[in-house]
This record gives sequence, structure tokens and C-alpha cells, in this order.
Amino acid sequence: MGSLLVPADFLFPTAGILATVVALRWKGEQRQEQAPPASVTEFIAALIALVCAAVGPNILVVALTPGMPEMHLLAQYALIPSLVVLGVIALVAHGLGWRCLANRLWTGIWVGAVTTGVLDAVRLIGFSMGLMPGNMPRMFGVLILNTMATGPTVGSDTIGYLYHYWVGACFGLTLTLLLGKVRWWAGLVWALIIEVGMMTTPPMVIAMDTGYFGLKSGPGLFAVSLIAHIGYGVFLGLLLEKYTAHRGHVLQLARAAFQVSRPG
Repeated sequence: MGSLLVPADFLFPTAGILATVVALRWKGEQRQEQAPPASVTEFIAALIALVCAAVGPNILVVALTPGMPEMHLLAQYALIPSLVVLGVIALVAHGLGWRCLANRLWTGIWVGAVTTGVLDAVRLIGFSMGLMPGNMPRMFGVLILNTMATGPTVGSDTIGYLYHYWVGACFGLTLTLLLGKVRWWAGLVWALIIEVGMMTTPPMVIAMDTGYFGLKSGPGLFAVSLIAHIGYGVFLGLLLEKYTAHRGHVLQLARAAFQVSRPG
């Protein structure tokens, strides 16, 4: 998708890194209390939010699997509805005073998005050195708009980057919804899991034709991708530890919700 950097390659990572630095210096969320008991309705809303968070990253995997629906169709019929549903859940959580869910939604999304800038800084250095097979957000844009034949434009680059950063937001959201307030190293472990998924699924293995863990392209691709995800994971964990308000993983929330709902 072209070998030159474009304006979006500078704007999005710069904004993300600046926001990450400011967030690290901000006072943050120091509370450590256990999550307040959730109703069954709130717990179900959290599960629906988890499903919506899975849509963003996985439509790319599905779209680039041979024989599956194309990206522009999945964006229209899966991605956009998932955004709408998440927005509704966030409004309901705020309106009904679901403090734990509201905090996890907001924190996971913004932290996951801004720390993607850290990942991109490493990724773009690797791309400029010729170690990456392509500029992934540019590809995302033309896939979503179904303009692969005509090539990328400023508009498609913007769409591609918005999708790219939304995927980062979805990963942050998934971690907060599953685990709540975590130690910083949980973000690193999560990012390494993401790295394994990225290097073993169709977007890289088939669409980019790099083979598993980029073995067809030599060690440079895997090294750049690994360092990028380590950076993302470390800063993701640091900010989630700082800004997530309540402890308690999803199974603890489920147990508390269904205990509260029992009569007597």
C-alpha cells in the first residue's frame, strides 16, 4: 500500500503519545476498593460490551480469511452496529449509576486508543526501515471503503487509522471488562497474547504473505512487531492500573450479581 509515510502516520501517533505522557503525569485514579455489587442487568450489559469489543479486531481476521465476507460488508453490518450498542450501554451505565461498568468502559477505550500511539511509533520506524510488509492502517482504509482497486486517499487513510486505533481501544476495553483494575504487567501479558494472535492469523499470514511469526520475511518483522506490542502493553498496563477505579474480575462480578438477585 505504498512505501511513503503520509500525514496520518504523524498525526495519530503523535496525538496518542502526547495523550499517554499527559495521562501518566496526571493524578489519576488512586482508589483500590472492590467493585460495588452489580445487578444481573449490569452484568449482562458488561457481557454485551465484551462481545462488541471483540467485533473491532475480529472483523479483519474474518475478512482476510478466504471465503469469508469482505471487510466493507463486515464494517457496515458488524462494526458500526457494535459501536452503536457500546454507545447505548455507556449512556445507560451513566444514567443508571453503574459506576463500575461506566468506569471500565470509558477507561478501557481511551487508554487502549492513546497507547496505540506508542505501538505505532515503533511500527512506523520499522516500516521506514523496510522491515514491515506494508503500512497496515492504509490497507485497513481501502478495505473498509472497498477502494482497493483505486488505491488509498487521505480519506481512506483517515478511516484506516480510526479503525486501527479503535482496535487498540477494543483491546484495552476487553482487558478492563475482564479483569478490572490490574497491575501494569497484566497489560504486557495481554499485549503478548495479542502479538501471538496477530502473527498467526490471516491478516499477516495470508494477506501479507509473511508466514507464521513473519518467518517468510526474516526476523525483522517479528522483532519490530514484538517490540511495538511490548511498548503498547507496558503503557496500557500502567494507565489501566492508574485510572481503573475498581478491583474485581468478571467472574467475581458475576458471582456477586447473581447472589444479589437471589431472594432472601
